[in-house]
Amino acid sequence: MKDKKENVLTPYICYALTELPPEIREWAKAFYAAVADKCKGVIGVRGFVPHEHYDPVANANFTPQQVDCAERRQVCKCSSVVIVVALAPSWGGGIEVEMANQNGVPVIILCEKDKLEKRLVSRLLRGNPAVREVIAFKNEEDALLQLSNALRKLFPEEAAKTLKMEMLMAKRLAGAQELQSAFDAIRRYGRDGA
Repeated sequence: MKDKKENVLTPYICYALTELPPEIREWAKAFYAAVADKCKGVIGVRGFVPHEHYDPVANANFTPQQVDCAERRQVCKCSSVVIVVALAPSWGGGIEVEMANQNGVPVIILCEKDKLEKRLVSRLLRGNPAVREVIAFKNEEDALLQLSNALRKLFPEEAAKTLKMEMLMAKRLAGAQELQSAFDAIRRYGRDGA
């Protein structure tokens, strides 16, 4: 889906959901959302998180065909990058990576370092021609830091624009805080010194 404000392509966050063990499901969903938020922080566009639209429990009324049609369109027509979060096996994730490959959409894979070292992340997935980078992470913080760097490399112009906006906002905030301090001083003077 294109960002309505800027009419730009969005990152697509690809991951296991249907067969995730129940004990990690909520943590995983929060991590997927954090990956999407990191995209917003680095390149200015929040990633598309499928479970926020087509969760198999919360949105069980969607048919398999409706989900395929919507997510196929999202990956093939509306995505700037597919970011695979390989926490658990996913039939859908492999399909989405190949859809990205067929449509010239680059792919970044995030996987836990120990799983990669134990060869528990499919070579077929990692060897897909669309894969630009495989990030082996130690923990959530490390994953988001390495993802930031990968996004900056893949989208240098967007990252630079976002950084400029953040600097401008910080400057405006500092100016607003100085202005508030001046107003507070004037009020105190009016109250205490008049």
